[in-house]
Amino acid sequence: MSMKNLKKATAVSVLSLALAIPLSASAAATDVAPATTDSTSVSQSANTSTDVNTPKAGDHVITPYATKSVVDRTLRNTELTENFDIPAGYGYVKVWIRNDGKQPIKFSVNRGSETGSQMMSGTVEPGRTYSEISSSAWPGANKYYVSLSSGKAYMEGEMSVRIGTSRGEL
Repeated sequence: MSMKNLKKATAVSVLSLALAIPLSASAAATDVAPATTDSTSVSQSANTSTDVNTPKAGDHVITPYATKSVVDRTLRNTELTENFDIPAGYGYVKVWIRNDGKQPIKFSVNRGSETGSQMMSGTVEPGRTYSEISSSAWPGANKYYVSLSSGKAYMEGEMSVRIGTSRGEL
């Protein structure tokens, strides 16, 4: 076979394949039938799923907690007073104080004013950390004041107050 005839034969073969592939693909597409099981049509609906939002006995449900940081301060000077509010739905309070200074830090948390009803108080010795969560929910819709003093020495350390909807989340 000459080179010219070989080129012609190759071109004809390629053209034949080019025509045959789309024809067989379109024939396959028209022969599509629904899936069956034992000659019965199979259908699946997205609306037949079970309710995944309703916990059932034995489920391991993770409940998100609602906490808020209401005071976060670096301690300095000899006295400090910060105030915070407890909105509806909250009520539990965690006070955390770290004393990095050389003198004890005395603190109190009062309701309504700096001299109002005392809710919590204590002393944090140098090099120590204090952490307490209120034993019961404090009344909301009130302003609370946390006051710290260290005598004549400058305070060093950190103070944080968080509020939550339960003791367990704080």
